[in-house]
Amino acid sequence: MGQKTDQLCERGRSFLEKGNYEQALRLFNQVLNREPNNKEALKNKVLIKISEAPREEAKESLQFALKQLPEDDELHEIAGSFHINNKDVNTGIKHLKRSIQLNGNNELAHYGLGIISANHRSDHARAIEHFSKAIKQNAEFTEAFFNRGCSYLMEDQTDKARQDLITARELGHPDAEDILEKYFAEE
Repeated sequence: MGQKTDQLCERGRSFLEKGNYEQALRLFNQVLNREPNNKEALKNKVLIKISEAPREEAKESLQFALKQLPEDDELHEIAGSFHINNKDVNTGIKHLKRSIQLNGNNELAHYGLGIISANHRSDHARAIEHFSKAIKQNAEFTEAFFNRGCSYLMEDQTDKARQDLITARELGHPDAEDILEKYFAEE
């Protein structure tokens, strides 16, 4: 990137962090006019479109970005989450799996596949595998600890469930205490 492009990206990030999506989008579009394959600008534009634009417009933006960056694991993870959140679970799974093919350490892709395995497939053993891989990448991934704990409960691995739920509680998960009280009646 050139110095001017770097400055535009930096300003775009600043507006994005402040919640000024319109200004951030304008700046990221300027970056893309200069460098159509700029990863940061493409991803941030997609994230803004997903949060602010109608679903079809967000989907088009996502498809365009994937054509520009077909080998980007983070973009595939974003696509997977987008499709799952829009009730297209099979397409979402394909993107999450592709994300992991590109980067086996993508914690959010593993987390997403864990959620799908637990909530849509009732395959808690597979969910535990994915949550564990996410936790391996981020030892403070509160949601992964909580959901792995719940999957351990479903698999009757109560000692592991209790430990994960305690960890989730310590990391501030709002529901961990209720589950611990319901299933473990701590002293």
